[in-house]
This record gives sequence, C-alpha cells and structure tokens, in this order.
Amino acid sequence: MNKYRLLTILAIVSTLLISCGSKPESVLPEEWAGRGEIRVYEVFGMDCPGCHGGLEKQLNALDGVVDSRADWTSQQVMVLIEEGVEVSDANIHEGMKRANFTPGKRLQ
Repeated sequence: MNKYRLLTILAIVSTLLISCGSKPESVLPEEWAGRGEIRVYEVFGMDCPGCHGGLEKQLNALDGVVDSRADWTSQQVMVLIEEGVEVSDANIHEGMKRANFTPGKRLQ
C-alpha cells in the first residue's frame, strides 16, 4: 500500500472518530411541556445504552421528581420537577451517586 493511500485512509478514519465522539443536545420530551421545572445535569460514568435505566429509577424515586431521562451519549440527565415542589441539587446528586454514577454540574 502506498504512502498516499495510507494517509487518505487515516484521514477518513480520524474524521469518523471525531464525528462519532460529538455530543448531541438533549431533546425535551413533548409530554413534559408545562408540567414543572426542567433541569439538566452532567452525569459521568454512563458508558452504554443500558446505563440510563438504573439512574432514571433512582431519580424518579426522589420526592418531587416527576420523571427523568438520561442520555449516555451526551453524559446528561434531564429531570422534571413537580410544579411548586422544592428539590435540591444535592438530592439529585445523591440519587446519581446511589445509582453508582458521578454527578457533574447543573447545566440548566
């Protein structure tokens, strides 16, 4: 294989790896509109599609949390808080830790 063909292949592979590593934006579930406060948090340690289930279960069990949606590709979780109910970020972080994930900062 000549040098130029190898360089072309390497360029294509690196472009694909970079584009696969991009993090998509979280999409707001339509059924959440107008139902309460929506928060978005970073959460680290999710490395497969199956990881989100345990995290969502822990967060949904918290008082005042109506629903949650985790996305392992963006390393984020969206949390819907019941209207008029106070839920601290510390409580959300504790739920993440109970699910064996590392909480990050609140993004929204």
